[in-house]
Amino acid sequence: MSTFHKSLLTASMALVGLNGCVYGFIYDSATGSAVEGVTVFVASGTCSGSGCGTGTPYQTTDSSGLYVFDAYGNHNGDDHVQLVMPASGEEALRLVYSRAGYRSVSVYHRPKYETMTQNGTDYQVSAVQSVYLCALNAVDTDGDGICDAAENQYGTNPNNSDTDGDRISDYAELYGYGGVDLRYWGANPLKKDVFVEVDYYADRKPSQGALDMVTAAFANAPVSNPNGSTGIALHLVLDSQIAAADAISNLDTGWVGVDSIKAKYFRPRRAPFFHYALFANTYGTTSSSGLSRGIPAHDLIVTLGGWSTPGGTELQQAGTLMHELGHNIGLRHGGNDDANYKPNYLSVMNYEYQTVGLRIDGVDSVLDYSRVRVASVSETSVNEVSAFAPIAPTTEADLARIGVRVNGVQRAGTASANLDINGSGAIQTASYAYNFNRDSDSVDFFPASQNDWLALVYDGAGQIGDGWLGTTQGLSRQQPFFVVPEKTDSCLTEQMLLKR
Repeated sequence: MSTFHKSLLTASMALVGLNGCVYGFIYDSATGSAVEGVTVFVASGTCSGSGCGTGTPYQTTDSSGLYVFDAYGNHNGDDHVQLVMPASGEEALRLVYSRAGYRSVSVYHRPKYETMTQNGTDYQVSAVQSVYLCALNAVDTDGDGICDAAENQYGTNPNNSDTDGDRISDYAELYGYGGVDLRYWGANPLKKDVFVEVDYYADRKPSQGALDMVTAAFANAPVSNPNGSTGIALHLVLDSQIAAADAISNLDTGWVGVDSIKAKYFRPRRAPFFHYALFANTYGTTSSSGLSRGIPAHDLIVTLGGWSTPGGTELQQAGTLMHELGHNIGLRHGGNDDANYKPNYLSVMNYEYQTVGLRIDGVDSVLDYSRVRVASVSETSVNEVSAFAPIAPTTEADLARIGVRVNGVQRAGTASANLDINGSGAIQTASYAYNFNRDSDSVDFFPASQNDWLALVYDGAGQIGDGWLGTTQGLSRQQPFFVVPEKTDSCLTEQMLLKR
């Protein structure tokens, strides 16, 4: 809530003694001025209390543009108590704003109460997104349901229905869509958002620390946003524990078991916005750490039940979730190719780093996708003195920050220089052949690696995206793919991790 809005609400609270309310402000999109006399209907939801009446519950804005649904009747007296809540089976209210001369607007709101204190009294209030009403003849260039004048007020692009390029329309991020209030989890039309519902078996629940590690990695991403910030807002919504009767101990490889669980626990209304992650036990005939439904994809599983620490350590959980989510958003085991154990690919998508993280600036266990571009490498001739070569805009200084693992061991030196590739304990000046990818020869060629963060695909294989996107949304990635994303592989097993 802005300081301006808080000051208005505080002033109103001083006058009417608000306590336990859903409230919001409404303005004119052309002038930015408050609009009085707007009727706010509860089009979907429940209302309890003496002020609900027999028809559709509503409130009307005052001269400051404020409306209040007050659960305690302090606004208009005990005869006007209105406790409004989402209807049974729904997760958000649907409020409709109407006034002569303006277009009606529909907003989904999932109450999220915060405490505000006025004159020593605590008040529980839930703020609805401020709404800028559009005149009936207002221009909407991008056809996203928000007129150009309102987009100017919000700071969104009137020529692009998806200002931040995350495949979620500005309308959905501001007002919600299809029964889902994305602002409840912090959606922002000016910053890229990725949403994931995380369900789990009772004994396979990921730790909050693991989820926080992945969230922090995305927040630290070198990705620019229209609001001037960097990073991606990853929303990992820890949701349902799968009942024992539904928890299939060993899932099949054809997604039949996952689909049966998803059909029962994942709300279809979330499908245009949320990836689906299931922390399960095992699948197939191996101890594979997890699987993405495709590249890119909408669904993923984390299956660490067969590992020596059943369910995985915190770092294994975090690294595997980030790895499988990476497949969901378009990344391969070699970034833009399928070459695993690719030495010049410094990313958790590389099995070398999936469950242990990278060494960056001397700090171990850092989860990251590749943020550098590195030149190709041939096993037939490696040089420890020069190590790897950067491709612009990556510099030697960028590579000097990053350590390198080879055959499961962190090597001395950096990706830039003086890298003890064979672990001899001394830097060899002469070039030599070396087997990086654990096969039977030393003749493989590894293509140049990409900056993963600039190659992400946000559309979940076409399943992420809502009805207000239209045809004006921006590109969902900043770098093109070098290969068609159509392959999926079983991921790392503990045996592969331990193999030297």
